Amino acid sequence: MTLTIINARMVGMSGLQAIGIDDRQVATAPIPMTMLEPRPDALIDVSGDWISPGGLDLQINGALGLAFPDVQVSDLHRLDDICRFLWDAGVDGFAPTIVTTSIENIHRSLAVFAAFQQRQAEASRDTPAAQIVGIHLEGPFLNSVKRGAHPEEFLLPLTLDQLDRVLGDHADLVKIVTLAPELDPTGETIVA
Repeated sequence: MTLTIINARMVGMSGLQAIGIDDRQVATAPIPMTMLEPRPDALIDVSGDWISPGGLDLQINGALGLAFPDVQVSDLHRLDDICRFLWDAGVDGFAPTIVTTSIENIHRSLAVFAAFQQRQAEASRDTPAAQIVGIHLEGPFLNSVKRGAHPEEFLLPLTLDQLDRVLGDHADLVKIVTLAPELDPTGETIVA
């Protein structure tokens, strides 16, 4: 069934717009209301309110009482809850952030998120939920002088060997790494 949202304001477009949605996907490009042909579809009149694409949260350390560096296999159902919570807040995709912690904690968290992403990919999309777009690793390759709240005992030198050691079997899952570029003066590790 196609749903048509009418009388919507959209960033970068002048005047009120209409947009068609089919099976939760944009089916028609926004068109000015003056060009809308009446159709028997379901209509939602947003009366001049703004509509926009869903948000993308690239640094979220946890939600609903769960800190992502502490995630366990037993928390998979809580990750489902977080994905629905974020969707309800207007977030389409997010990058769970694992802050500086022990390598063991990083490996465990990455393994849990890998299992969750696999489960998410295989699940039906009957219930809308935000999708994980990759993991954000914040540290442990930070400058000890500028580390903020990151525990100094878990900071590591920025080398290819250390990066491989931290990423372990889940390098493909990590899409963002926050690091101190001054720890890699030649750029060898950053470029890799």
